[in-house]
Amino acid sequence: MLPNPFVPGKGVIPPFLAGREREQSLVRARLEALADDRPPGTDIILYGPRGNGKTVLLEWSLRQAENRGITVIDVGLGESSQPRVAPSSRLRQWLMSLRSLSTGGASFTWRDLPPAKVAAVMERRARKGPVLVTIDEAHTMPAGLGRAVLSVVQRLQRRGQPAMLLLAGTPDLPRHLSSLGVSFWERSRTLPIGRLSPVDAADVIRVPLEEAARSISIGALDQVVDESQGYPYFLQLWGAALWDGCPDPTIVISQSYVDRARREVRQVQNLFHLRRYDELAADRLLSSAVSVAGLFAGSQHRMMGEVTEAVRSSLVAQGAKSGEQSVEETCRRLQDLGFIWLVNRDGRPFFEPGIPSVMSYVAKAESLAA
Repeated sequence: MLPNPFVPGKGVIPPFLAGREREQSLVRARLEALADDRPPGTDIILYGPRGNGKTVLLEWSLRQAENRGITVIDVGLGESSQPRVAPSSRLRQWLMSLRSLSTGGASFTWRDLPPAKVAAVMERRARKGPVLVTIDEAHTMPAGLGRAVLSVVQRLQRRGQPAMLLLAGTPDLPRHLSSLGVSFWERSRTLPIGRLSPVDAADVIRVPLEEAARSISIGALDQVVDESQGYPYFLQLWGAALWDGCPDPTIVISQSYVDRARREVRQVQNLFHLRRYDELAADRLLSSAVSVAGLFAGSQHRMMGEVTEAVRSSLVAQGAKSGEQSVEETCRRLQDLGFIWLVNRDGRPFFEPGIPSVMSYVAKAESLAA
């Protein structure tokens, strides 16, 4: 029996990475330049609400780099880490091990190294060939470490050395980078990573099933796409539940299997929604979130001014000062938590729900409590 190919919430590359062809093409072109010992042109910054696949794209990029013999300096911000290198190069692995040991151990936490030491380690590793520097959860990067990493990569690129920076983080990542006092990051290619289109969402479920010689009915697939709301994490939940719930590969997954899987999916989703609710409560954003959720009840897209006005009204109702600064700050915090997501449509900025079901959960929970 084949193992379940769906991987919800693990940051693992799913069996089919749908809807990210544009991002993959941009990364691939830059890695090809690095592999040819040429500067890539621009760095890449991935940002967006959690659960949309930024870590997956980062991991995919790491593997692409390693397959091309590019040294990866994966700057882990929490757990101990060590540089990833192309597995085909034993000599390179041995050299990397020696250089890792010179920092005080075979693995280390970059966050705890002095910025000058970080710069020295990166410079030393870049002398041996093309380098890809990656940072996940980059919005948590300490200022000193961030300035050191960005400055080293820029310095290498100015010299014509093949080096590239690839960052991933939540919606506040661009603002965090601006706070570091280094402006050259703005020349990077920034890629917003949001929810998937219905077509791409369907492929997330359909393609892995077909590759395993399994199938799902059109009605069942449409139902899963609709209930997942294009959110990659939810899609993986549905895929895993359907796979386990219909172990016979000769049976077409029908609406009845979707109905059975829904109970398992909803249990996980409810815990997910509760965590998002607790985050809003901890940040004292619930009232504003409820007001914004009401605004989106009749539409999936709202103009920036409409959202701003909904936030202002909620602050006035709370008796809080409704100055522009507090309104702007509240909108920003709702964006940082992924409650709302800024998109560009026809050259105009609009807000859409980060995850529609989270909005619905917050609105319902508050109405029941009232």
